[in-house]
Amino acid sequence: MLRLRHGLMFWQITLGAFLVLVFLLVAALAPVLAPVEVSPAPALKLAPRPAERTAGVSGRVPLPPGPGLPLGTAPGGYDIAYSLVRGILPALRFGVMTMALTGLWGSFLGAIAGYAGGVTARLILRIADAFLTFPAIAAIFIFRTLWMQVINPQTTPSLVVEAVTLLQLNPTMLALILFSWMPYTRLMYVAVSRLTQTEFVLAARSVGARPARIILRHLLPNALSSVIVLAARDVGGMVLLEAAFTFVGLGAGLPWGALLVLARDWIVGPGGNPLTYWWVFVPATVTLIVFSLGWNILGDGLNAFLQPQERRRTIVRWVRRWGV
Repeated sequence: MLRLRHGLMFWQITLGAFLVLVFLLVAALAPVLAPVEVSPAPALKLAPRPAERTAGVSGRVPLPPGPGLPLGTAPGGYDIAYSLVRGILPALRFGVMTMALTGLWGSFLGAIAGYAGGVTARLILRIADAFLTFPAIAAIFIFRTLWMQVINPQTTPSLVVEAVTLLQLNPTMLALILFSWMPYTRLMYVAVSRLTQTEFVLAARSVGARPARIILRHLLPNALSSVIVLAARDVGGMVLLEAAFTFVGLGAGLPWGALLVLARDWIVGPGGNPLTYWWVFVPATVTLIVFSLGWNILGDGLNAFLQPQERRRTIVRWVRRWGV
């Protein structure tokens, strides 16, 4: 049983890392694998497509897979294969940045709560509970409404506009960050609460180290294992949520979700037939599933590996196997 568990953990990490690396590699090679300028149909972008690039391509009826179009086109004449390849980088950027900002903010609050304890901890945890009761989809709707009023290049300070442009923030990302930090806070609170009574933290306190230094130097690095696992899973989860919100008209419009929006009328509703026009939704759906699955498997493998006893046993097993 123990050998089976170690083998499963090894293959989880290997398979998850392989799938993630494949997406990273394809994203890096996108200019070579998907040179849009030689495609018979334009790739899906957030900006309006140039009119000359739709020449000879039906703008209404999606074309089936064929020569030069390995996955066919979506309604509007968009090349699905090229759009999937070109959509990897925006998806990675969205997932990683949302996860990073969410994890940093939630972990910082959890570390403060775990270190301070008492009234401070109860206040932070009650705020986290309050945020858990608010639906994220309502937050996205509110953020979209406020976004159009606040982020206006003519009235908003240029520094704010530049920061938003640099980070490529959008209402969906901000809403997910604002309403996804609570699990990180709870995990970090539990981990830091246990570490506050360890010898190295007590020693740091005895020599007069400041609380900020203790939290940043001693507590956070030793309590990050569970957060790393959650962060790995959240990258794929954030992209899936964004695609789902885009499908219902509330997302940021990243390419993968936009492809599903274009395919919606051809698979559901009057005249829709998922068997006849399968290529308009199957490639994008499979890509989203594999992307999310890779990050989830990697997170599960890291969860097992980062357990101290499991990590020690696995390292000993690998050393015996490979003779390192």
